[in-house]
Amino acid sequence: MLVQQLLKKQQLKLTVLTEQGQLQHELLQVRKQQLAQSGRAFIGSTPGLIVSFSLGCLFQMRHNSTVKLLRSTFGLRWMTKL
Repeated sequence: MLVQQLLKKQQLKLTVLTEQGQLQHELLQVRKQQLAQSGRAFIGSTPGLIVSFSLGCLFQMRHNSTVKLLRSTFGLRWMTKL
């Protein structure tokens, strides 16, 4: 009798945690889709195109001494890993 009650409690806890996990997973998927959609919208916008073009130009000129100086001055160390 006591064992059955404990098993029922554990099964109830498991059910609750499973439902919470499923809800969190669904929420994560929705947020991921929203982030992807907003990223696509930004890249298609004028500021996004300007940023993309500027970074493309900087990437092509990454070995130029002036760009290296600017990169080190502004602390953009992440570009050295590209």
